[in-house]
Amino acid sequence: MVEKILSATASEVTLETWQPEGVTILEGDPSGRGFTLHEDFAEGARGTGIFECAPSKTTYRLEFNEIIYVLAGEATIEIENGSRVDLKAGDFAFLPAGHMSTWTFHTRFREFWVLAD
Repeated sequence: MVEKILSATASEVTLETWQPEGVTILEGDPSGRGFTLHEDFAEGARGTGIFECAPSKTTYRLEFNEIIYVLAGEATIEIENGSRVDLKAGDFAFLPAGHMSTWTFHTRFREFWVLAD
């Protein structure tokens, strides 16, 4: 259990080299970087942070419900049932757990993410 309020300024956090687990790179070099404000898998999936990458195309299974808010850039996200969304800065989306997802990052991309069970 977290005992205090956690906060950060998205434009000022230090991003570390980071590629989410289970990601397969299909095209380009995402050079993923990220910052995790909080993560707790003891009782399900809970976490939040920032992720940034270069133009590329990747795929991975959505193990948890994921909510993203696009801070910068443009991307297209597709899941294997044909559902697709084009996102740009200012957009947000809910991605349902259990689907294989394909992410096409058209420009340098930066998102705020939340994992939820």
